[in-house]
Amino acid sequence: MIITNIKNVDDYSYDVFMSISAATAGFDVSELQSTGMGQTYYRHILDSIEEATFIQFLNVSAEILETSHSIEQLNIKISEELIAHGGMNELLEKVITLWYLGTWDGVYVNAESYPQGLVWRTFHGHPPGAKQPGFKSWHLKPVNAES
Repeated sequence: MIITNIKNVDDYSYDVFMSISAATAGFDVSELQSTGMGQTYYRHILDSIEEATFIQFLNVSAEILETSHSIEQLNIKISEELIAHGGMNELLEKVITLWYLGTWDGVYVNAESYPQGLVWRTFHGHPPGAKQPGFKSWHLKPVNAES
């Protein structure tokens, strides 16, 4: 089983949402939680699509997470049961875009979704105009910069 139980949350569906998000976005659950956007995104999806569609997505995701005992199995099942299925793939793409860019159908979810997007973490960058990199940060060489 690859479902991460979220502390202080008694919602199994939310745990599934966070776990499948982590598995498909390439970040672990704690990194997703550190954005502070998990519950906001979960609620936004519920408010944006038919509840039955989201429940079906979560049920398929739970089945994948519960029956996968390795990362290889998980990746194969995600490919076969989510990516290969047209409707599931479309929703999965929206969920991944939500985490990376903070947008749903091209619109930012709220004021925090832009600076909290995972896109900035992928290259250790900062969202222009939204998060300051820190005092005198310009003086330090970027992470992974050659000497």
